[in-house]
Amino acid sequence: MIRILSLIIILFIYQNLFADSTDNKTIGYQLKNVEKGWNRLELDDDLLSQMSSINTFIKVRQINKDNDTLEVPYVIVSNKKIDSTVRIQIEIVNKTTKNGKKYYTLIADSTQIISNLEFSFSGRKSLGKASLEGSNNQTDWFMISDSLLLGERQNSHQKISSKTIYDLQTLYKFYRLSLDDTKSELESVIYEKTFSVNPIFKKLNVNYLKYRTDKEKKRTIYRFSLNGRLPIHYLKLDIQNKFDYNRTVNLFALVDSVRTEKGTKHNYKLIETFQLNSMDSTNYAFSYPENYQHYKIVILNGNDPPLEIGRLTAYRHEYILKARFDDEGDAFIKIRSNGSFPYYDIEKFKSRIPTDMNEMRLGDKLELEISKAEIEPLFTNKLWLWLVMMLAVIIIGYFSLKMLKEEKKK
Repeated sequence: MIRILSLIIILFIYQNLFADSTDNKTIGYQLKNVEKGWNRLELDDDLLSQMSSINTFIKVRQINKDNDTLEVPYVIVSNKKIDSTVRIQIEIVNKTTKNGKKYYTLIADSTQIISNLEFSFSGRKSLGKASLEGSNNQTDWFMISDSLLLGERQNSHQKISSKTIYDLQTLYKFYRLSLDDTKSELESVIYEKTFSVNPIFKKLNVNYLKYRTDKEKKRTIYRFSLNGRLPIHYLKLDIQNKFDYNRTVNLFALVDSVRTEKGTKHNYKLIETFQLNSMDSTNYAFSYPENYQHYKIVILNGNDPPLEIGRLTAYRHEYILKARFDDEGDAFIKIRSNGSFPYYDIEKFKSRIPTDMNEMRLGDKLELEISKAEIEPLFTNKLWLWLVMMLAVIIIGYFSLKMLKEEKKK
């Protein structure tokens, strides 16, 4: 046991401390039409096919006038379907004081269900009791809540704000807020509006569509390939059959092929499972991140007749690389099919990246070197290796002493 443990630890330490430090070949391209500041580059099929996934190793470099090689921070964004939230200010159209209360009339977007209202006041922090009503004509008012407590209070741990009214789910054009506090002034009212942004897809070239029906296993298999290793995020299937159907479908990707004595063995990986139903759309969206060239669709027929796909159309997301160049000089991009995806601070500030920016383009293909140091080894600091070595010595010593004691007892 001790010998085996010792051998494993020695091999691990040797691999990390004395591994071959020679550089590994990778691919690269010159970047043309680069300006100082923000630049964008659309990742086309040729570039994506060099990558195992969108999360693969990519580095953008620039050589400045002093011949220094600078690492350029970047993010990759895709136009997937997302829900965006914007803060919209409601107009305060009227305010009045009557019977010891202050009233504010607000006008909102009558086509948007409002989930919450955030009020901002000047004056005292404690505003006391308030009520909120809604109307579509300013004549008929409907009570939303007559027991609101607006203000701020402090407990032993934190300051609690109650100037936001949550879970309204109301649809009115006008709102009326009444306050017992007549000394504070309502400065602004804000609500959040959520809307969906439709994705942008790029059509992929499907080279062929072959099929066969496995009667024994009651399934139909369609095989197709793309122009290189590319991801699929959207499929359109043109079903020729006129009868109603409801079938389970599995989408597989070919990982590798192995030649054996009995022939070639294909290893497939399940990408997605979905239902084909004559009552629903035959368009399907996926979010699988990895890239493959050869795919197959397996339709489980059961006891029903097989389905015939007349045409298959495949799409992928549009990917945009946005990079910030802080200097001027020649730039290039390099890609490795494996390795850790680099992380930059700008990943946390995507919303602040400008939308209007210069368009880069790919230049000549380059043969580049990429060092192992760039691929972020398991231990980036040698101190960790020495700690592992010390721990290994302690473990081996402990078990050795334990065995010696057992031998003495015998």
